[in-house]
Amino acid sequence: DFVISGGGNFLNNNASYLGVTERDKKGSGFLGTTGFVLGKPNYGQGSLKSSAFGIAINRVADFNNRVTYTNKGGQLSRTSMADYFIEDIQSNNGLNPHGSELAVRSGWIMEGEPDGNNEIPLTSAAVDLDLSSSAVDLARASGLEQKQVITTNGGITEFAIAGAANLNEKVFLGGSIGMPILRYGSNRQYTEQDPGTTDNGFDAAWFDDDLLTKGVGINIKAGVVFKATENLRLGFAAHSPTFYSMSDSYVASAGANLDDFDETASSDELVYDYNLNTPYKLMGSFSVLFGNVNDVSSQKGFVSGDVEYINYMASQFRTTSDDQGSNNGYFRGLNSAIDDAYKGAINARLGTELKFNTLAVRFGGAYYGNPYKDIAGEKGELIQATGGLGYRNKGFFIDLGYVHSFGKDVIYPYRLTSTEFYPANIKSNNSRVLLTLGFKI
Repeated sequence: DFVISGGGNFLNNNASYLGVTERDKKGSGFLGTTGFVLGKPNYGQGSLKSSAFGIAINRVADFNNRVTYTNKGGQLSRTSMADYFIEDIQSNNGLNPHGSELAVRSGWIMEGEPDGNNEIPLTSAAVDLDLSSSAVDLARASGLEQKQVITTNGGITEFAIAGAANLNEKVFLGGSIGMPILRYGSNRQYTEQDPGTTDNGFDAAWFDDDLLTKGVGINIKAGVVFKATENLRLGFAAHSPTFYSMSDSYVASAGANLDDFDETASSDELVYDYNLNTPYKLMGSFSVLFGNVNDVSSQKGFVSGDVEYINYMASQFRTTSDDQGSNNGYFRGLNSAIDDAYKGAINARLGTELKFNTLAVRFGGAYYGNPYKDIAGEKGELIQATGGLGYRNKGFFIDLGYVHSFGKDVIYPYRLTSTEFYPANIKSNNSRVLLTLGFKI
């Protein structure tokens, strides 16, 4: 069998932030599962009755998205991103060259008053100085308008080699080795400004950053299906973590428009290599077939479902061998933050196919559980409804599928420890269309 598929994603995001809802749309196309399966149907009198071998390219994740949120016309924010930069300097005992240092160089935060040349007397050793910001003062006094646009792109495409075996028509074994290739790009544009027109020391400030992540990995998947009766199948599968080798390229810039002067600052490009282990998965499944499964013309369809557990806390970042342990402390803190923020989640899917000779109709649904612990009201569950039509006859099939997703998530422009901060609550209402063609060779 040879299979090729492709389709399109149509994304709609509604982001609510401090009483204002902003809608954003984005569309993108993709190449879906494409590959072939070779089968050997008969091994004679032994326990091994048949086997199969396959090679496929799968699109396992799509990162194309855009989210915009703002509080313009709603409740003004009583905090500033400058609050975050000040906390970052004090808690880390120095300047971050890709964050707080840019805020200092642009005059967004300062110690004392800037001189005419905007030479801010703040160095990485001056963490005990009385840091201040006209943006923070204005936020406390009357509030700030804020806006952020986040655009992401890329995805994960996996090359997989798979095999399967049929033992006595009762036990069916399968497994694969996957080699995913990851590319993730993110551009974030944040601005905050004085909602009024009077001179009060601050007009506007902004912070933009660009991240490009590339990686390659490897994983193993294995499963078994038991034929309990002619019309009932029970299955279990386990997916190992994916062991990624990753590389980040990151640049950032900041600017401030004060009553006295305007200034911008940009960072050098940061390139950093590291390793990532994704969570493992455990899955149980069932299927009930209708009609005479041994006679193609008498088959009426099936109902199938599966439940999987994913331990998101098991995600782990690690240094590379070239790092020689110089950043072990940073990664320990990062992995501890993952343990504090994430938890295991249950995902469930249920679907049915009704077969009318050469035509088939499909319906289904899925629930993906919230992976977040409740630190500050985080929610991230996803519900999907699916439908499809299929035609199969004389070694050819064509399937048209549709998936509609309803999701929730949260985005924080920044997080603070000294005062309350608020998220943008994201409600997604997304569509996916997929066309699949198959041929017997």
